[in-house]
Amino acid sequence: MLVLGSSDLGVARYASECWLENLAGYVVISGGFGKLTKDMWAVSEARKFSQIMMDNGVPENKIILEEKATNTGDNIVNTKRLATELGLPASSGILITKPYMKRRAFNTASKQWKEVNWSVAAEAVSFDDYCRKQDDPKNFISIMVGDLQRIKVYAESGFQIRDEVPPKVWKSFEVLVRSGYDRYVVE
Repeated sequence: MLVLGSSDLGVARYASECWLENLAGYVVISGGFGKLTKDMWAVSEARKFSQIMMDNGVPENKIILEEKATNTGDNIVNTKRLATELGLPASSGILITKPYMKRRAFNTASKQWKEVNWSVAAEAVSFDDYCRKQDDPKNFISIMVGDLQRIKVYAESGFQIRDEVPPKVWKSFEVLVRSGYDRYVVE
């Protein structure tokens, strides 16, 4: 199980539930300090998540930390390197991430760690309920707009597998960017 660090502590709680359902023998939590967490916590995303997971019943000796990653690509590449160094076999894996990140996480892992048969999971929550949990709804929408853009742009750059973004969805992206939801758009 590879848990992708972020500012969303619900990911750690959901990952705990998955581990307790015996979905994996061990957990790698990957995350250093990203754009949103660099000023939020004094510890890495991985360390913050590990404490939550231990508080929710995951034994410390089943948790492996990767504390350098600052983005999704780093999460995958650094964890692949760490698994090799530790001699951990990886023919299949489950990515645990935020609900809106499932597609991009899968696409990135499928490109950067091809030897693994990946599945992806996230907390089942409606868009409205997830939005209500955010401190700044406009910033949250900007984050999702940037994430959508990365599905297309990062595939074109070879960082992840290609995935069709429907024309209507891309048109919505363009409207949102023109409307000012562009804080996390890559140049």
